[in-house]
Amino acid sequence: MDMTTLLPQAKTTAEDLTQLAHLSDVMLQKIRNEMLEPHPRKVPPQISSSRLQEMCGIDKQRMSYRLKKGELPAGSQTKAGAPRSFSVAEAIEWIKAERQPTVRTGKAKVIVVANFKGGVTKTTTSTNLAQGLAMRRARRVLHIDLDPQGSATTLYGINPHAEVESGQTIMPLVEAYVREEACDMRQLPIPSYWPNVDIIPSSTELFNAEFMLPARASAAEEGVRFERVLHDGLEQLKDVYDYIIIDTAPTLSYLTINAVFAADGVIVPVVPDMLSFASMVQFWHLFADLINGMKAFGDDRTKQFDFVDVLVTRMTSKPAAQILQSWITQIYGSRVIPIEIPETDLARNTNMKFSTFYDLATSDVGSDTLRRIRNPFDQLVDRLDDKVSASWSQRS
Repeated sequence: MDMTTLLPQAKTTAEDLTQLAHLSDVMLQKIRNEMLEPHPRKVPPQISSSRLQEMCGIDKQRMSYRLKKGELPAGSQTKAGAPRSFSVAEAIEWIKAERQPTVRTGKAKVIVVANFKGGVTKTTTSTNLAQGLAMRRARRVLHIDLDPQGSATTLYGINPHAEVESGQTIMPLVEAYVREEACDMRQLPIPSYWPNVDIIPSSTELFNAEFMLPARASAAEEGVRFERVLHDGLEQLKDVYDYIIIDTAPTLSYLTINAVFAADGVIVPVVPDMLSFASMVQFWHLFADLINGMKAFGDDRTKQFDFVDVLVTRMTSKPAAQILQSWITQIYGSRVIPIEIPETDLARNTNMKFSTFYDLATSDVGSDTLRRIRNPFDQLVDRLDDKVSASWSQRS
């Protein structure tokens, strides 16, 4: 045995930690640049003509007819007679024309993806929802990253630790609340690389909200409560977007509380393993206590949701997972979304490459493989928009 390994190591100082943080930033930037080569930023994939036909619900003849009329984008071809491909922006134009999505009436719907446990594909779910709603249903979407770790921000090709300042996050709203000032929320969203999706990114500065939001919580004053800061701030944006998707931290933080009280609907991802199941039991207790307990803070308004749904993710064919999935269905009944997101090597690899399922093109993986992994999210997107569209239709 090398006796030097048993010798006491030098103490770790605050300066050492600062240096480690700096080195981590440098390495993350290097990895991001290598993953995104040859582009300095992420770019959306090209959509094959067959994929576009499927999303539009048309056949090859219908596409040929519309192309001859020249009213819709013609896409691009590598050579005459070669299959066409379309940008995401072009695909959205086709979907608007062929699908004619239900026009939003009233305010945007706020959808929060939440679970107080990490590793349940919360960020993956929220990002794929945002991108899928924008592309498949031609919706205008705002994606808000409320997790100080910035995982969703990273999936958009942005380094939350080195490239995002406090003023670009949701923090101006929090600071305005503390100072009892107005905040122009319309200045915060920025365009993402994905057409029809704007984002409000995250950074580690969001940790400050955990000290600032409760600062006035004990004050016996009327008006805006600390749990409704985000709810009230988003009112300025609900005429601009069809959906506001919020990704939350895997903790019951003050920002997560704000997200919950801003939500019209909540999607709770759960992994079918015992630790995740046990954590979910705690989640429901905390969730219920949170909603019921706000009266103690002077909020006598009853919070109701359009839906609170459970989404089974990272599903496998292992017997233990099958048993737990049946328990989840037995307990939560109709709240369980009848769509399972499978656990696959492809899913793990996309996260490693700062990618989502919708980032992938058939040139990245086989078309059949891509269809199998993307199909559950397509169904999830369609199910959500069908549900919301039905409510819009009732209002018109």
